[in-house]
Amino acid sequence: MNRVPPKPGQPAPKPEVVLFNASDDTVEMVQRMLSATGIHCLAGCHFADLRKGNVDFARYIAEHDPQVVIFDISPPYAENWQFFKTLRSSSAMDGRGLVLTTTNKDRLDEVVGVDSAAIEIVGKPYDLHQITAAITAAMHTAEGAARPPH
Repeated sequence: MNRVPPKPGQPAPKPEVVLFNASDDTVEMVQRMLSATGIHCLAGCHFADLRKGNVDFARYIAEHDPQVVIFDISPPYAENWQFFKTLRSSSAMDGRGLVLTTTNKDRLDEVVGVDSAAIEIVGKPYDLHQITAAITAAMHTAEGAARPPH
């Protein structure tokens, strides 16, 4: 997954959103959708790479400094939800908005229970308006929260 290079002579745009997903096709689709609405989205890594420790989550977030982080929670839902909760509690997430995506929203809602009250969970297939609204709401949440300095 590659970041779109900046135009010659221009600095790379700061990512407003970083996306962690298991499907390169989905990442590309979401990046195009968000780009069409003026939201810059950086492809993160596969969620499995975070779980395996192949990517240092806190370092990655600090380096790219997104306003919003999008995580895709895939099966096994209970196991991935527990791992996600560990990432969410990281100080790297302080002051950042959060959106979850999943292939089976009903099943994830069952696993998550009341924890989902504070998190936007978007089911697939993605609806451009729904995901844009969720990200915009998460950006507003992030703007109101204090982020630690780098």
